[in-house]
Amino acid sequence: MSVFYKLTQNKIANSKSNGKWFAHAAIVGSVGLKEMADLIQRNCSMKRSDVNAVLTELPEVMRDLMQKGYRVNVNGLGAFKFQVYSEGTDSVSEFNALKHINRVKVVFMPESDYDRATGSRPKYLTQGISFTDINSLAAKDALDKKAEEQAEQDDVEP
Repeated sequence: MSVFYKLTQNKIANSKSNGKWFAHAAIVGSVGLKEMADLIQRNCSMKRSDVNAVLTELPEVMRDLMQKGYRVNVNGLGAFKFQVYSEGTDSVSEFNALKHINRVKVVFMPESDYDRATGSRPKYLTQGISFTDINSLAAKDALDKKAEEQAEQDDVEP
């Protein structure tokens, strides 16, 4: 499968990479639980309503387990856990969680397999990907559309 990307230029004046071009993932749409449930239903014996019920409960169960201190492993996908950021204090007795913890984020660690041949750990979700410049794809689509329109005009003209 191809991952779409687009190139953007760094325009930050005081950056060491000012003026250089970088690839960024290009998102072509969004998929929700209903669409995922439909796709899962096609690949297994469960009905969409059953799949949807499970997928709807998953975030709540994950939140509850993570708030209890667990890392949540989803086989084939990866693991989720909390990461806490705080200000430092001079002593343990000075630390107040409400005052000093300033951010909590969810960390996702993709599942990986150990490849003995290369000694690497390829991530399951990124195995088999290729890359396509979305701008060149859009330009190709525009050229194809223009060619189709020209062909239609050629067919219509006497």
